[in-house]
Amino acid sequence: MRKSFTAFLIVTIFPIMLWAQTETEKSSFHSPDFNWDIDIPPGYEEIEPAVWDLQKGIPDSIAADSPGIETPPRTILAFKINDYNYFESNWQPYDVNKQGDYKSHCQSVDNQLYQTFAEQIPDAKIDTASSVQQIGKLDFQKFVLKMTLPNGVTLSSHMFSRLFDDKEFSANLFYVNDEQGSLLMEAWLYSRFE
Repeated sequence: MRKSFTAFLIVTIFPIMLWAQTETEKSSFHSPDFNWDIDIPPGYEEIEPAVWDLQKGIPDSIAADSPGIETPPRTILAFKINDYNYFESNWQPYDVNKQGDYKSHCQSVDNQLYQTFAEQIPDAKIDTASSVQQIGKLDFQKFVLKMTLPNGVTLSSHMFSRLFDDKEFSANLFYVNDEQGSLLMEAWLYSRFE
């Protein structure tokens, strides 16, 4: 009886333990360009940058060094659990001599984003906040936009950006589920820039 019970435990419990370990394992991502490491939360699917760019409407055929064409942001990393809970980071060239003060640029982008949502969804309640947040030892410009739709659904967007020499780095967290938002925020806040 004891042997069969032990065999039963091995046959039923061991696979469950292996499955649980697989489900809770984190995958990590490293960007050599920004010397940045981040752990992707369990259950999130990493999306290839070229695929994410195409989903955003940025064709692969746009060359980063095309003269006369403003370079669109290029994806570094994207991961999601569904279409309404995701993280994306991207970069684009930024020349302070041509484009001006970076903090003013961030404020202008924040205002444009607010105005776009306010015009597109006039019945929504929109709250925003701007600040500076430290990630590791680096300061990032932070913009939070929370929009409550007439049906009661709240969309939350957290945007973080900073200059790395002549490259603007940004990380964007978007979620409708607060539990997923906490996972995304934890992944970002504990990411490392060496």
